[in-house]
Amino acid sequence: MIIATAGHVDHGKTHLLQALTGTNADRLPEEQKRGLTIDLGYAFMPYLSATTQQQETLGFIDVPGHEKFLSNMLAGVGTAHHAMLIVAGDEGMMAQSYEHLAILRLLAMDSLTVVITKSDLTTVEQQQQLEAQLTQLLFQQGFTEPQIFHCSAITGDGIDTLKQHLIALCDNEKQQQEQQGFRLAIDRAFHVKGAGLVVTGTALSGNITVGDSLQFVSHHKLKQGQAQTKTVRIKGLHAQGKTAQTATANKRVAMNIVGDIDKQDLNRGDWLVEIAPNTVIKRVTVALTANTDIKHWQTVQVFHAATHTTGRIALLEIDEVKAGNSVLAEITFDSPLCLAEQDRLLLRDPALKTNLGCGVVIDLLPPNRGKRKTERLAYLTQRATLNATKNIIAFKLANKPQSISELTWQHQCSNIEQIACHQVDNEISQYGDFLCTSDYQTQLQQLIIEKLAQYHQQENDHIGLGKDRLYRIAALNQPTAIFNALLTQLLAQQRIINTRGWLHLASHQLQLTEQEQNHWIHVAQMMQTSQEPWWVRDLANACDIDEDELRTLSYKLAQLGHISAIVKDRYVTHEYLIHIANAVRKHIEQNQKLETADFRNLSQLGRKVAVQILEYLDKIGFTKRKFNYRELRDEDLLKR
Repeated sequence: MIIATAGHVDHGKTHLLQALTGTNADRLPEEQKRGLTIDLGYAFMPYLSATTQQQETLGFIDVPGHEKFLSNMLAGVGTAHHAMLIVAGDEGMMAQSYEHLAILRLLAMDSLTVVITKSDLTTVEQQQQLEAQLTQLLFQQGFTEPQIFHCSAITGDGIDTLKQHLIALCDNEKQQQEQQGFRLAIDRAFHVKGAGLVVTGTALSGNITVGDSLQFVSHHKLKQGQAQTKTVRIKGLHAQGKTAQTATANKRVAMNIVGDIDKQDLNRGDWLVEIAPNTVIKRVTVALTANTDIKHWQTVQVFHAATHTTGRIALLEIDEVKAGNSVLAEITFDSPLCLAEQDRLLLRDPALKTNLGCGVVIDLLPPNRGKRKTERLAYLTQRATLNATKNIIAFKLANKPQSISELTWQHQCSNIEQIACHQVDNEISQYGDFLCTSDYQTQLQQLIIEKLAQYHQQENDHIGLGKDRLYRIAALNQPTAIFNALLTQLLAQQRIINTRGWLHLASHQLQLTEQEQNHWIHVAQMMQTSQEPWWVRDLANACDIDEDELRTLSYKLAQLGHISAIVKDRYVTHEYLIHIANAVRKHIEQNQKLETADFRNLSQLGRKVAVQILEYLDKIGFTKRKFNYRELRDEDLLKR
């Protein structure tokens, strides 16, 4: 367990820790010379646990109290779950005391212990008055059960009582319920003679063992738009100031690491993680709680764990949020951060140097468009009420399919499949990297059927359409792995039929009458003599068939897949399309693209009819136009 200190400068934070642990946390020569904490300091207090009957260690992070070193203070409390607010009995609450208390409230500490120091310089009456003031203040700030102690680091008065309270707090700390991947926010890096590179920080989640490998995430690389990580191996460990073989969450950890990395690559705020993010995060959606009035698109300073950046905040529901209210917002960072869902961000005004509020990350991949749509806001509002990973995953799956790889790094959890299958009421199926519910599968299959039926009504002169075009019509932006699997099921159930590459409903079947069959034989022979596209009127004259009668027959032949209309009333045989498609496939395979002039040479057709065929190939989804050339879209279409 880690407890961070907080409080005004010269209120006795470092002296109190020395009385508790015997360690002077001011390690820098300048700090010892000036008697002023500048950077983070660390101290440890061993004790015999009444719960485990084993020797345990309680860790402390000593933070600066001076306003000039607030960023260092935030790097210390940003990784802790428990805090001690230290108030000098002879001075009471001062400027930084109030600011630090606001920060602890916004960071939602699991517990807050208030210590009134320098009791040897005050009377009992003064102590009682200050305690009453603090009790009222803490209640107003939302701390309904404050624990207040009186101590003197000089005389030792109250130190033992405070120790017993902190030990009980540590023994009763709630164990982490969800097994997340290991995450450590680096706050120091240095070389140790004979050992090599050592990094220290607070473990936010998970556990690690000597010999394990971790991924190094550099904020410098993230600024350059690079999400790639470096692998390091753990050569040695210290946890809570002692040599250890394993380290767990909520402990101070020092790691001797080896890998393709050096000290100059490491900066405060970088990360060592078990599960690396697979994208650069420059924009997130948060559930925002305002400490002061916040305006839309206001410049903010964002503090997260041991690092910070600047950015802009976009309010999604209103133009201004009043102090004490909660809203949905989106934060755009000037420099990317390494985040997981449910991480808490502290927001400050960089100009006024005041605490604006805090935000809990609820979406790491917000959409570029439609962020203020009613259904999107309703989704986020419900999502913001969830805290446990298992409930969040169940909620997400109830809305749409989810990528296992994305959920893994977003929640820093490697057993997503097990969590999903145990928490969702609907049966869960996995298709490639995606999970989806049985309800979603049923709805998507029904939508595919409906879209095919609509197509048959609108395009009654064609038997069906290709798989790629059906995907764009019925399941655009849905995982292709799921669409392909569900389409295969529909084909196996014969609810959809594949006729020479064209997909159509089983009910969309026609049969030629005897007279129509005779006409078709004649038409087919004529179209074989010249495989270029035929106009209905020309074909009717050539075959001596009434034009209107042939036009009706042509619709039917197209529905059966024998011929296709490249434009209204102009047809080619299916065999000719296969021949053309093979030539196009071969050309693009060799040249990566197909120009119109190239197609004219391949087909030996005039420009007008060549363009008509190219546009038809685009329409059915075999090719796609890009600038003035074509690329393959669905290369499996039009194969024999």
